Amino acid sequence: MSRKTLRASLYFLGAVTALYLLVTLSRSDGEEIPESGLAAALAAIDGQRLTRVQFTSPRDEILLVKEGDAWTANGYPADTTTIHRFLRAIDSAEVQEVAATNPANHESMGVSADSAREMVTDAGVTILFGKHTRRSRTGYARLPGSDTVHVVHGDLRYTVGRNLFDFRNKVMLRTDTSAVATLRTTRDGVTTVYERSGATWTVDGGEADPGTVRSEIRNILRSLDDLRASGFQPEDVEIPDGPERSLVALDADGNELASVVMVEGKGNWVTRSPSTPYIFHIPRFRADWLAPEPPGES
Repeated sequence: MSRKTLRASLYFLGAVTALYLLVTLSRSDGEEIPESGLAAALAAIDGQRLTRVQFTSPRDEILLVKEGDAWTANGYPADTTTIHRFLRAIDSAEVQEVAATNPANHESMGVSADSAREMVTDAGVTILFGKHTRRSRTGYARLPGSDTVHVVHGDLRYTVGRNLFDFRNKVMLRTDTSAVATLRTTRDGVTTVYERSGATWTVDGGEADPGTVRSEIRNILRSLDDLRASGFQPEDVEIPDGPERSLVALDADGNELASVVMVEGKGNWVTRSPSTPYIFHIPRFRADWLAPEPPGES
């Protein structure tokens, strides 16, 4: 490369570098990027010290309250994993560049007063969250009374946007399946009794196809080990009398370990258990697992 060509290349590189710094450190009109105070507001929230958080949007309102070591969501037991993810998201959120300073852009970014999801904490901080940006794990946010909208990186926008079902504890049953000695299922008016004898199971006191029995028992025990809701029945809607399916699990002494009753709903099965005061929805396949077809009818 000639000396003249090298000199031209260096001039070009210097010009590109200067232009990059100009764009990065200032706006196109030469003014400094305004400081909205959002970073300071987020830094003032200690996720480990929070005891009360309220989310409000045009579609819903969720109140998270910590009582002792446990959280509730609108008065219901909260999902521990979801709460922990939310608290971690607060502590790890990073306020990045300014996305807008003109309030005319608030609506399109979802941070206007009538579109944003407002988060109010007992740390005295209120933040308005808007839509997700095109970049992964980022969303728009601003402070009330401020026109400056920032991009916030992390999982905070995602967790703030969760609905009440996401925040509620969805565990309906957790059973020590190693203690189960008898399973009594009822489906289509027919009751089937599975009994454990050592490492084998009998059906209605007799032998049955071992492969089918192993599959049915595996599905039942898997469901009893950790039965989770796919939805919740509204409190003003009662479960009909006369369940269409049921399951009772007993230990070797005849003590009840778990029981559920099920009624077919719209696209799911409405399920109730004495272990919880709430009425759950479970998917159809789970209802089939809990109460398989009687022998000879599959």
